[in-house]
Amino acid sequence: MCFRPANLSKPVVCPNCGKKIPTMAGIRQKKCPFCKTELPEETITCPECGHENPVSNKVCANCGFNGKPGSGKVKK
Repeated sequence: MCFRPANLSKPVVCPNCGKKIPTMAGIRQKKCPFCKTELPEETITCPECGHENPVSNKVCANCGFNGKPGSGKVKK
């Protein structure tokens, strides 16, 4: 989403072995390099409606918020 700083990427904790997996050159790993478990997709919470979205989304899948005030409309 547009409201997320591009350089903000936290290390992921493997759900199987518990080790922290850092991003490599800004790219997030898809599998744990230690135990080869699939890692969960990174998400971000929409500040407008609270919906969890993949970080690749430019707008919220629930309300359409794109970082500009008033852009989100919560679906009912």
